[in-house]
Amino acid sequence: MNLTETTAFTDRDGIVDAVTRMVEGIDFGDESLLSSAFTEDAVFDLSGIDHSIHSFEPYAGREQVVRTLMETVGRGMDTFHALSNIRVRVDGDTAQLTCYLIGQHHRDGQGPSVEFQDHLLLGNRFETDLVRDHDHVWLIRRNRVSSRWSVGNPAAAAITAER
Repeated sequence: MNLTETTAFTDRDGIVDAVTRMVEGIDFGDESLLSSAFTEDAVFDLSGIDHSIHSFEPYAGREQVVRTLMETVGRGMDTFHALSNIRVRVDGDTAQLTCYLIGQHHRDGQGPSVEFQDHLLLGNRFETDLVRDHDHVWLIRRNRVSSRWSVGNPAAAAITAER
């Protein structure tokens, strides 16, 4: 499906699709898909992540957001993210989405496999601000991630601010 064909979507569908493009872009190491989810001035804010796992400064601008997410997560480890408890509020060409995100993280090349039990499982919350662009495609302007719980070994995810 061409992204400009999203006018057949409801606003809610298009908003959820933007966040889904983001997490699938990360999980499948698809830089183009990941990039398609963000505005040029996007901010990805991980400051709400439990500091015992790692401390992050927000990433600003689509180029830095995509580059950093691809280097640290998209190509740096094996991941699986699932969204649930999605709530959407629309106000004209802006929207807010909140949801839960379950993220399973393994060292690069070690997941999914029952052989490798060294992992990090995160339960996070997204608070996402979106805008509708001139092609009627919903894009993420700001995404804030906050920890709710974690299980496992942060070292298995090799979480770092820079590689």
